[in-house]
Amino acid sequence: MRIGSVSKFIFAVCLAAGAVQTSSAMFVIIAIPAAGGALFLWTGKFSAVGQTARAAIWFFVFIFVLHLFFHKGERIFSILFLSATAEGARTGLFYGAKFIVFAFCAHIILRTVDPFELVRPIERLARLLGHSGRSISYLATSFSLALRFLPDLVRQANIAALALKTRGAAFDRGFYGRLRSAVQLLPAVFVNAFKSSESAALALVVKGYSTRHLKAVFPPIRISPAGITAAIISGAIMILGWRS
Repeated sequence: MRIGSVSKFIFAVCLAAGAVQTSSAMFVIIAIPAAGGALFLWTGKFSAVGQTARAAIWFFVFIFVLHLFFHKGERIFSILFLSATAEGARTGLFYGAKFIVFAFCAHIILRTVDPFELVRPIERLARLLGHSGRSISYLATSFSLALRFLPDLVRQANIAALALKTRGAAFDRGFYGRLRSAVQLLPAVFVNAFKSSESAALALVVKGYSTRHLKAVFPPIRISPAGITAAIISGAIMILGWRS
């Protein structure tokens, strides 16, 4: 049965929240394949899992090294004035694995959640609150637009990278090479992002979006058995993470 965007969003948020609160390494070890499996199941692409894993591994290494050398405990070895500790290694592995869970959950939201399908029930419920729900409706709309434009930012970054390559810019491989490339791309991406946001804001004003809270026709909220089951499982995962 089909699982909607709301259930996918709840699953990703609950799994990430459980990973934040847990102190159990077993929970994190189980959460990584669960998040990766959900990403593959809902995208149908192994490449989505591989891309997320490759992006997260660099941050995993950074978090591990940071804890390894800046955590008190029994010393394993030393490099100049830095000492690696066993407690730092365990802590670094634990928090690095947590970050991998966050990366998969974030990718689930970005790749599988339809922003408008997610926000429509919120706007419908906000209308029941009258004028007091207007701010909730605006906040939900802003959130949906942010999710909507994130893939566009990635696309603009790829276009900017191709434009720089045609002008002779060299993008080196490796962590530091990718970091230098990202610094070169940031100005162009942010300028295009601000232009797109201004254009979207003007378009919303022209189309009378300020009256949407009172005049828009929203589809009825439909709750499927699969969605209810997914929401219950998601809540159980979050509670398990909090209590473990």
